[in-house]
Amino acid sequence: MEPTEPTTTVRCPTCRLTQERSDTCRRCKSDLRLLNEAAESARRTRRRCLKALRAGHRREALRLAGHYHWLHPTADSRRLMALTALLSGDWANALALAHDLPELD
Repeated sequence: MEPTEPTTTVRCPTCRLTQERSDTCRRCKSDLRLLNEAAESARRTRRRCLKALRAGHRREALRLAGHYHWLHPTADSRRLMALTALLSGDWANALALAHDLPELD
């Protein structure tokens, strides 16, 4: 799995404007620092999960994959959870997670 590139845009949770990542919304002036910190935390958690997988620490990777999905619930995070479940021997959970994933092109 290749690490995802950090997104350069953010959607303001207040006014819904999609804009370049910044600390303040250019339209409504909402503080976006917490949103940016959450996105960075998700990226760090994903990297830690992949590092744990490479080191063979599968249960730790499964825990981190779940945390990553909690922070950033996307198809990418579900794929990572399915992969870590599979490698941890949790076949039923891996199959359930993989079943609802969109097809990759």
